[in-house]
Amino acid sequence: MNEHDVEDLLPHMRHVLSAERELHEQTLAWSLIEASSAIGCPVRAESLLPTLSATRLRFDTLQRRLVGALARENIGALGDELGEAGQCTIDILVRNLFERTADVGFLATDAVLRDFCLLDATARAGERAALVARLREYRVKYSVYDDVIVLSPAGEVLARLDEDAPAGLRCTDPFVGQALAQSGHIEHYGLSSLGAADAPTLLYVHRIDSGRGGAAGVLVLRFRFADEMQRIFEGMAGARSDLALVLLDDRGRVVLSNDDSHVPAGASLRPLEPGGVRLTTFAGREYLAVRCPARPYQGYPGPGWHAQAMVSLLVAFRSQRGTEAKTSVTLRNDELRSIRGEVEAINRSLRRVVWNGRLMADNDAGTDHAGTIALKAVLHQVTLAGARMRDRVGGAIHDLYRTALARTCRQAQEIARLAAELMDRNLYERANDCRWWALSPTLREGLAQPELPGSAEAMARTLREIHALYTVYRRLVVFDEAGIVRASSLPEDEATLLGQPIDPEWCRQTLALGDSQRYAVSGYEATRFSDGEASYVYLARIVHPQGGRAVGGIAIVFHAEREFNAMLADVLGSREGVAAFVDSQGRMLACTEPSWRRGAPGGDRWPVAPNAELAEHEDSHHAQGVALARGYREFKCDDGYDNGARAVVLLRLGRVERRRRALFDQVLQVASRSGSREGCQELALFQVGPSRYALPSQLVREACGAEGLVRLQRGPGLVVGLVAAASAGGAMLPVLCARRLLGTEHPAREGDGVVLVLADPAEPGRARFGLMVDDVNAVLDIPAADVQEVPAALRQSAPWLRAVVRVLESGSTADAAAERTLVQLLDVAPLRRLVDSSGPATVPATA
Repeated sequence: MNEHDVEDLLPHMRHVLSAERELHEQTLAWSLIEASSAIGCPVRAESLLPTLSATRLRFDTLQRRLVGALARENIGALGDELGEAGQCTIDILVRNLFERTADVGFLATDAVLRDFCLLDATARAGERAALVARLREYRVKYSVYDDVIVLSPAGEVLARLDEDAPAGLRCTDPFVGQALAQSGHIEHYGLSSLGAADAPTLLYVHRIDSGRGGAAGVLVLRFRFADEMQRIFEGMAGARSDLALVLLDDRGRVVLSNDDSHVPAGASLRPLEPGGVRLTTFAGREYLAVRCPARPYQGYPGPGWHAQAMVSLLVAFRSQRGTEAKTSVTLRNDELRSIRGEVEAINRSLRRVVWNGRLMADNDAGTDHAGTIALKAVLHQVTLAGARMRDRVGGAIHDLYRTALARTCRQAQEIARLAAELMDRNLYERANDCRWWALSPTLREGLAQPELPGSAEAMARTLREIHALYTVYRRLVVFDEAGIVRASSLPEDEATLLGQPIDPEWCRQTLALGDSQRYAVSGYEATRFSDGEASYVYLARIVHPQGGRAVGGIAIVFHAEREFNAMLADVLGSREGVAAFVDSQGRMLACTEPSWRRGAPGGDRWPVAPNAELAEHEDSHHAQGVALARGYREFKCDDGYDNGARAVVLLRLGRVERRRRALFDQVLQVASRSGSREGCQELALFQVGPSRYALPSQLVREACGAEGLVRLQRGPGLVVGLVAAASAGGAMLPVLCARRLLGTEHPAREGDGVVLVLADPAEPGRARFGLMVDDVNAVLDIPAADVQEVPAALRQSAPWLRAVVRVLESGSTADAAAERTLVQLLDVAPLRRLVDSSGPATVPATA
């Protein structure tokens, strides 16, 4: 979205418009101060006017940048919201449909189906009820289907579950011939004689091989497409009732919509480039939309559909709410950092000009009283305007910061929610698999009559065939009613597991299952069946072919860590962060950062409090998303099972900033307010690292920017370079480094650096050297009662330290909660001697 589009959307962002108005008022205030200074005290304010003019121009540029950044951030947040809803919709659907392609391929190999198709018409009639009962068992486990249909090669319906379908139906749809002509599956969406007459149907079709080189029939699974999409739509829309979510085919027609009264199925939408937020129209209304293409899953591309999330432009920005911003949390946002840097640079320039102006006013007070009063009034207005600018820009930056922070927090939550849903949908399939495979006639007969020759090999062959198609498992094993392993899907298990007992608790739980719909799941633990890695083992009872008693069970060992890590890595993508699945005790089941699970100081527990939206970990701030895996369809919802799993996601925000308070943002005031200046001395206050210092103002000639410093080619001595001082007639003066002198190790902020031009106490009117400090603070008249001389013993080790001064510190001039703080008063004479002892300046390296 280009800048022109952003400007067109501004009228719909009320809080951005409010910030724009406040910032514009501040621009007008600077113009007024500039004009008043030029009229009221043109001579005294001559040195101020260039700074005031530059400040107005810089602030005007800053205002436009801030408003543009706020607008883009809000559009970006909306784009995230729409993009997450759309991309999750199509991703979940594609993964679901991938499982359907596997289902139809596997069920088409079922020996019972094949044998039924090969019977003559009379024999089929006698076996139809048994086959329908078997297919019903399949559907009740794989509840995503509403019909299972077996066709002859000619399209005649041999058996189906839909009892309301017309009898004697012959399917003439082209997909029957297509399925007979190929070995893979057919995916069909559209009108069909096997579905409703007036609504398209999603079918999965596969030929049933005869085993003799031809086709015995065709299997058709009718997917509960509308029902499944409604579940997905409900999960994606969240609290936004105004969000339209649609599936689009390759021609831009709506396949399904979350609200037919809003965007009906069959409607055509304008083509949009996928990726970002786009402005579009539909039915005479403007929308902001994001189109999301399908991403292939394990080679399966999906049906060729897109998802599109869209919201009316009239309400698009109304529901946005930012996370409550914590200013101590750093964000890796280059634009935000740049804007903050520009604000600090403007404020630093203003502080310096006010500081210099106050020094000039006080030094000239005896010769031009009226001019001094006018100048001080201008300086006071500049100070107030600077404070207002800082507050208003700070408010706008806070909004920008809050929106940016909320975007990352929302991303973390959405990733966690998607991961939890993918986990449940995956494990739903595992619970289905173990129950369906337990109905295999080969396994039932092999356990019922283990003495028959070849029964063990037949069971092993069946397990190997299943395992070759379903690679998400480590192994599949069958055990008898005594809990002894009788067959495995891995040939190498013959020497190690065959004849060995399974966990007695697994056997007990399996044999106690009441019917074919019940299943059991082991704890998430490492066993020899999972090759020493923690995993879930799904268990189902195998009953005698004649019904009644259990003859054993099947245990399918999920390749949990590999599959879980693949899910987590997929949803996390290229984002910098960590994702994990954890149980109800916070124990990690899988994690994208392996070191967090192996050998970590806290063991294998998630290291962050689960209820923290913002967290500090390993010297970085993170946004945390947590989502409970609530189940899918009947799985974990009404089958009595719950593993208590949650998905947790940490997205890195930025490094922890230990120096959180900017001292120059604090207002310094006189501690003792007697109202009289008698006995006061005027001090110029400045900061170096985390501490504040002062010098007698009559010895400070000016403060100039460190950008004019010419650094010297010498070691880490106290004199760092030369500066051309206006108060010295442009002469080059040596500059002493306050940080080196005072042993300040606290890291400097970007932009720190001001050179104070100082005079010798013996010649107060003559500039002799410079002192480079971090920044200037204020010029105050300090009563003698607030100044305390330091002991002589202390001055022996630090001769430049003369006294300690008490002042008040607060967030603003009107802040009643001011606190006392100490300022160190320095003696200029020892500083001058340090400069002299450093020897003559060397030739500068660079200018």
